[in-house]
Amino acid sequence: MTAQPYISQLGGEGTGEALSALCALGKTKAGREEINALLGDRQALHAAASSPVPKVRKNAYRLMGALEDERDVPVLRQALQQEETLFAIPSLLLALGRLGDEETVRTYGPPPSAGPETDGLVAQIVLARDKALQSFETCGSERIVRLPAPRKILCYPPEGFLDILTEELRSLGLSPVPENGAAAVVTDRIDLVYRADCMAEALLPLAFDVPLEAQSMARQVGELPGERYRIELRGYTRDRRKLIAALARALPGQNNPSAYDTELRVDCHMDRADLFWKLWNVEDHRYPWRQRTVSASIHPATASCLARYAKRFERRERPRVLDPFCGCGSLLFAREKLGPCRVLVGVDKSGTAVESARINARAGRSRASFVTKDALRFEAREGFDLVLSNLPFGNRVGNHEDNTRLYDRFVRRLPELLSPGGTAVLYTMEYKLLKSCLNRAPGLVLREQKRTEAGGLLPWIFVVDREETR
Repeated sequence: MTAQPYISQLGGEGTGEALSALCALGKTKAGREEINALLGDRQALHAAASSPVPKVRKNAYRLMGALEDERDVPVLRQALQQEETLFAIPSLLLALGRLGDEETVRTYGPPPSAGPETDGLVAQIVLARDKALQSFETCGSERIVRLPAPRKILCYPPEGFLDILTEELRSLGLSPVPENGAAAVVTDRIDLVYRADCMAEALLPLAFDVPLEAQSMARQVGELPGERYRIELRGYTRDRRKLIAALARALPGQNNPSAYDTELRVDCHMDRADLFWKLWNVEDHRYPWRQRTVSASIHPATASCLARYAKRFERRERPRVLDPFCGCGSLLFAREKLGPCRVLVGVDKSGTAVESARINARAGRSRASFVTKDALRFEAREGFDLVLSNLPFGNRVGNHEDNTRLYDRFVRRLPELLSPGGTAVLYTMEYKLLKSCLNRAPGLVLREQKRTEAGGLLPWIFVVDREETR
């Protein structure tokens, strides 16, 4: 499910339902990034916040809280002054709490109850304000750089890149071993683990194959790494709230989904579960350039894996690098971090994407330059040693019919873009289409192909060389 169909419904009769669906998508980081990118100037969302329909306003507040974009703060402040529908106010307060507007939340006075019919609603407002205030208490929480003692940490790569992550962890002085799709290391240097750009997630294992029962799981958790935590159930198909409440009662500390330093991950399978801690109060400065995204942005860990993988095929020490479908520039920034490049150029026909890439470049102090241009019309005075690109998938951007024409024309242009001996590393879900185009194109040699995984999709990587001329 993608956000585009729901974004297009904003402002129409289905606005309330569309906002509800977007709130569900906004529970994941990838969903939030896609929605923020598609909303553009946010006028449609801000208009929904002043709708005459209370349910629409409430869902607009919920979505703003999920998206955590500072541009929504003035709208939420004004709404809090004007909102008269009691059941919508808790969502407003929680959204302001998520956005860090402590002064507005702290100075807000809940309305008095008008009798038994409003007692419950006022109680919910008071509870929402308290939860929002709790979120500010952890703003100054100390970030950890070391664990109390060495222990096993499971470092997970984007699927299909375990060898790449293992290589990077070794370069950091760690000794990873493969374990169930992860690279397991034993260390107290959690800060060192979070220098691995190719790592998508780090989990501290607690117990495996535990009975899916609150008291049994609580005994396996042991001492909490922090006072506040949240419980994340995965793969559970029954009453989630009931199990979370029972587990929270069995654990010390406070289950506080609004403000937490650690996450108790419960991976369920039938009537058993695997338990992990995920630490959120860890210093993580890996992607300083990630300020803006676009709807089809690649995950930064995946970009780092692709850049490291592509580097294996480079023939020049300081290559000229091109991304002809650059989006917000992630692949170029990831390649630049691995070592000096003579030139880094990003091309995209979307002016919004190019502007985002330039903002990211300034944030990450990158030397990359960006051009607003159709990749099929882009010309350079000199060929590139590496063409590294996340091609349009047809899922969030374009469609298969458009890609059929685009891929054929782009592949035919590829020998002109590459320098003699140059290599292209191309990432796409349209692997059958791309392979067909490569098989027909003169002047190119398919060197290697590799399957990966991304959010339930199965993209492939194609490594293509420009054919040597005699």
